[in-house]
Amino acid sequence: MLPFDEDPELAAIFRNLTGRATAPATGERPTPAHMPRRRQRPATASEIARAENLDLGDALRPKRQQRSPSRRQPRRESVFKQVLTYIGATGCSREEAARLTRQWLCLEDSLEGVRYWADAVGIRRPHVGRALAEHGLKAEDLNTRIDGTTALRRLRNDEPVGQVVAALLSRRNSAGGPNRPGRTG
Repeated sequence: MLPFDEDPELAAIFRNLTGRATAPATGERPTPAHMPRRRQRPATASEIARAENLDLGDALRPKRQQRSPSRRQPRRESVFKQVLTYIGATGCSREEAARLTRQWLCLEDSLEGVRYWADAVGIRRPHVGRALAEHGLKAEDLNTRIDGTTALRRLRNDEPVGQVVAALLSRRNSAGGPNRPGRTG
């Protein structure tokens, strides 16, 4: 037994509010309470404000920051195109160039930065540049000799990147570099 069963209009309103709309009884005139609920949810903040009769004024309009044309940063798409053109000029297929461009842009966000690392480790080896940069190493560190062989030569002879990075860090620490444990200053 539902509440308000004594009053059919209140029962219809209750069913409507709880989502249980029913057809009107025989001889009863249909009311809005008998109609199924099909109100869609508002999709935007302005629709919610309109539905709730709120006046939010300019709060719903996004404010755009104005920059002078001389201070604008180059857009990411143009950097992508520049790097894609640079990598594509090396003879890569279009798909490989796009894949390499995305990988290089995870490491560097400028064409100059990509050129710096690509010239040092090779255009098809962005993972090497990323491993070196993550450990605070620079492209110049690849000229360091480890047991008579430069780090770059070791990488080009397919020695694992992790081993070369570990050897460079070990060499830097033993030489009294900035990452030496226990050193202050």
